[in-house]
Amino acid sequence: MNVIHVLPEFEEGGVERLVLMYANGQASAGHHVYVISHGGKLESSLSPNVRHIKMPVHRKNPFVIIRCALSLVRVIREEKVSVVHAHSRVPAWICYIAKKIAPSVTFIFTAHAKYTLKRYLLPIKRADGVTCVSHSVREHLKDWLPEDDRVKLIYNPRPDIFTPWVGSGDRLKKHLLYVGRISEKKGPLTAVDALSTVKNREWTLDVLGDGPLMPKLRERVRALGLGDRIILHGFRDDVAHAISRCDLFLSPSFDEGFGLTLMTALASGAPVMASDISATRELTAHHNEEKSEELLPAGDISAWSDAIGRFLDGTFTPTLQCAVKLPTIKEISDEMIEFYEEISGKNNLTLRNR
Repeated sequence: MNVIHVLPEFEEGGVERLVLMYANGQASAGHHVYVISHGGKLESSLSPNVRHIKMPVHRKNPFVIIRCALSLVRVIREEKVSVVHAHSRVPAWICYIAKKIAPSVTFIFTAHAKYTLKRYLLPIKRADGVTCVSHSVREHLKDWLPEDDRVKLIYNPRPDIFTPWVGSGDRLKKHLLYVGRISEKKGPLTAVDALSTVKNREWTLDVLGDGPLMPKLRERVRALGLGDRIILHGFRDDVAHAISRCDLFLSPSFDEGFGLTLMTALASGAPVMASDISATRELTAHHNEEKSEELLPAGDISAWSDAIGRFLDGTFTPTLQCAVKLPTIKEISDEMIEFYEEISGKNNLTLRNR
């Protein structure tokens, strides 16, 4: 099968890493796989059997979107592509327009997050098939999805290379860790502001990731006088090792589709504090509980400060666990190919009946 994955950019992030897993996994199974994006750091991690095609598919300009759609149609026809798989909203419009021009191609969309419910989600509803990374995302988007028989839940996979948690081994101070995109939605400022209230304890915080909020985060750390205790590392590719060596993993997000780094931390056995949001409750099986000490109100500095302070004092040990059976990378790659084949069959039947 010839497959194209389309996403805005190929920098770090949960969507990018999931596309990397799909592309490399499907290529290793013998499929012809292409990735279209504006490019980024993760290009170098693609298998030699995956071809990357650079296009400005990150731009929201309507004329650029149409131009990209026409370029996509050319690739579809030249490479005899069976499936175009969009992983974000602008790529969804590009694939939707390309599908209008080349109706024999199957258009798949993966919903990675709880998007704002507005009319620009139209291509999702018109996709041949949609996968969602969690029940939480599926429920949120239910009115913007195709018929149920064209929608499938496929959880993000657990890492193939598993690194069990051992902690820092430092008896003098606790080593805290944040991993993720540096954006408002991910809540890194919550962690920094909460830690500023426990300066009298012994701790450090490593921040792994990059993003549009980095200048503001750097300034906040400087203004609070925490530059010697909070280290902003930027993009790192040794996330699993960093998680295994931390004493506490912080996940202060305001919203998540599934939470790839949170899942990795939980799977490793690391102590975790996370925001009380629906995706985290699904991942940790706290659906029906009103309260959980490890799940804290998103953005509530006081609650985060209190919980972190009790952890540092040794009076509270987080015990969150991953309660979802997570697939392997090979399993999700195979499952997605099966979904492509199933939806392509329905697409071909629809075309024959026209």
